[in-house]
Amino acid sequence: MTSAYVVRAARTGDLSVVLGVLAENRPNRPDGWSGQAASPCDRQRDAWQRVMTSPDVTVYLAEKIGKGVGTACLSILPNVTYDGRPTAFIEAVVVKYEHRRNGVAQMLIRRALDDARRAACFKVQLVTHKRHADDGAHDLYRSIGFVAEAEGFRLYLEDR
Repeated sequence: MTSAYVVRAARTGDLSVVLGVLAENRPNRPDGWSGQAASPCDRQRDAWQRVMTSPDVTVYLAEKIGKGVGTACLSILPNVTYDGRPTAFIEAVVVKYEHRRNGVAQMLIRRALDDARRAACFKVQLVTHKRHADDGAHDLYRSIGFVAEAEGFRLYLEDR
């Protein structure tokens, strides 16, 4: 039941909450999972400040009774193709383990799509890791209207 959940744009003071949700970016809860994220490092605080001041990036926070349970990020890239209409990118869609399968991810994505439409985006791209093919994420994206039509490539510029 999604009515107990609310999605809003994250605010400056939400970094630790967002990091706590992102720490659960795994298909299954690891043994011994404490549910606690590490404190933000300087690089994360600096990046958060840039995100919070960018008109083209929105981090969403899903909450239930004031507690962060899910997050997603929408980035809008200005573009000279498509008659100057921007392209939107949705990434980092993560829901805490105990709130999965309750419609939270769908609410986050629909909010991002509404904002992309308001920004007159030509298209929205959502890249997901192949490991999510069997955990329901790809089914969720298809149910919302996304089509798997492109092959994606990544190049990590340093060891992860």
